[in-house]
Amino acid sequence: MATQKLQARPAAAVASAGPAASDFVDDADQGAARPLFASAPLRSGTGGAAPVEETPFVSSASPLPFAVASQTADPSAVRPLAGAASSEPALSGNGFTYRHNWGARRGQWTLRLNIGGANARSRVMVSIGEGAAGGPDAGKFIGAARFTLHNVAPRAGGVDVWVNVEWGADIPLYIDYLIVNP
Repeated sequence: MATQKLQARPAAAVASAGPAASDFVDDADQGAARPLFASAPLRSGTGGAAPVEETPFVSSASPLPFAVASQTADPSAVRPLAGAASSEPALSGNGFTYRHNWGARRGQWTLRLNIGGANARSRVMVSIGEGAAGGPDAGKFIGAARFTLHNVAPRAGGVDVWVNVEWGADIPLYIDYLIVNP
């Protein structure tokens, strides 16, 4: 769970320019971060659990309007992250994964996740998708809505992402973060 902090701007400014990065800041619940490698404990952040208002679940789940393809990975091209013999360097450093429920959204957003353990040198991989009913542990799925990730920028104490959710109603947005500190 997360606490949401909204900073007010004049309504005319929001209407003409849309939401700004400073309009929405979310503090990650440190208890939900999962260690990826043996590492020092995560630095404590300002996050904490807070009650979240329940909203009716809206979904884009419907027959898919596009073709679906499936392929199998070439085993000889798969590279181990760590621990196995490889001619290439292993992924190393301290890191962790975290799935965050950004709530029901649509349109373009700059989302600023505050999370201890991230810094400007962090290597951050992000995946976004529509959240399944039942919360983050229920997973994500591919519905008819288009989710686009444009940019990812680690910073001291957090990660900023620019996303676009193309759907006619607000739908659940879950973001997975893989943060590695070399």
